[in-house]
Parts: sequence; structure tokens; C-alpha cells
Amino acid sequence: MIGLLAALLVAAPKTADGVVVFPKDPAPEDVAQWKLDAARGDADGQYNVAMLYCHGHGVARDYAEAMRWLKLSAAKGNGNAQCLIGYMYRQGWGVTRDYAEAMKWYRLSAGNGNDYAQNLIGYLYQHGWGVSRDYAEAMKWYRLAVAKGNDAAEDNIGVIYEHGQGVTRDYAEAMKWYRLAAAKGNEEAELNIGHLYHHGLGVTRDYAEAMKWYRLAAAKGNEEAKNNIRYLKKHDRGGSRQ
Repeated sequence: MIGLLAALLVAAPKTADGVVVFPKDPAPEDVAQWKLDAARGDADGQYNVAMLYCHGHGVARDYAEAMRWLKLSAAKGNGNAQCLIGYMYRQGWGVTRDYAEAMKWYRLSAGNGNDYAQNLIGYLYQHGWGVSRDYAEAMKWYRLAVAKGNDAAEDNIGVIYEHGQGVTRDYAEAMKWYRLAAAKGNEEAELNIGHLYHHGLGVTRDYAEAMKWYRLAAAKGNEEAKNNIRYLKKHDRGGSRQ
């Protein structure tokens, strides 16, 4: 029973919030151009400078400075800036965590057609953060984001089907959505596909296939996938036997 509980704990399906981040440190020439653009009042330049401070790329991480640039950009209607302000309130980055304030900014961003904000509105409804939990409303917003190709929303729809949240539980449907997201490199979807194979949910249990998907997620730094790999290795379930 203890072993079973441990297996379930390390392999729970994960939702994805999917905010915009730089995939790697930007080139110095790009940073210099962004700073020039921001100083001239360009909304995209202001947003990019804010991202430097938010994530500590080439500068000391400074959420207050990030927020200052974000609000300048957001005032010009930049949907990404509006979305990131909302995310900072949701996470409590440099501000008191405030889900209502997060939702306000997400809705402004979503009103500009931003799919990241649409996904994050769905995320708040799915988890009941700052609003009454409403899976139908979550699904509505996820589908709006999916229509724009948002892979985090695809993963989140998969989680809704895997758990049967407001819908009939359907592992095959969950797998379909996970694979769509994983095809775009979404690490949570890779983790969740591994979870289905690990536990034989809607598929034949296959530890080797689970390991393959966990490794893909782990290669992107996913800590839960790394834990699951260690668990499979410890119990000789990495492919040498099934």
C-alpha cells in the first residue's frame, strides 16, 4: 500500500499554465535594441525589457522594475504585458498574491485575443483560485486558447478528461490532447503521457514507454519526471521487464 501510494504521488497529472518566457538568454544586440525601443516608448520594447528584469536575464532580477515596464507597455494595449502582470499577481512576484487582480489583467489581455491569458483564465476556473471552481467555464477558455494553437491549454483539456472534471472520464480523449501538446514540446504533456503508460490508464501498462516520455520531460528540467524516472529505476521498471 505504501509503495502504491508513492507511485501515485510521484505521477499525478499536471496542468500547465504556459506563460511567455525567453527560451534562452537573449543576444546582447537584441537586449541593446530593446532598451532603445523601450526608451522611445515602444510597447514591445518595454515588454521585452520587463521580461529581462522578471527573469533575471543579463540583469539582477527585479520584479518592481519589471512591473514598472510592464504597466507602461500594458497601457499601450500590449496583451503579453497585460497577461504577465496578471501572472505576477497570481504568483505573488513582487506583489501580494491577488487572484482577483490576476483575473482582471488576464481578462484585459484575453480581450486583446491573447491565448496565454485565455489559458490562464481557464486555469483559475479549473482550480477555483479567486473564483468558484467551474470546469465548464475552464473548458470554454481552454478551447479558445487551443483554437490559437496554445499547447498548455491542450494539456489542460487532457487533464480535465483524465480526471473527469465536469466531463465523463475518458483516458483515450486525455491521451489525444496530451499528444497534441507533446507534439509541440510541452513538458507537462510529456509527463502526463508517461503517467498514463506508467499506470496503465487507457493503455496497456508499459514501463519502457513511460520511461521514454518521462525522459523527454526530464530533459526540459521537469522535476516530477526526474522523480518518476528514479522510481522506475529503483523498482527495475525502466524497460528490462514489464
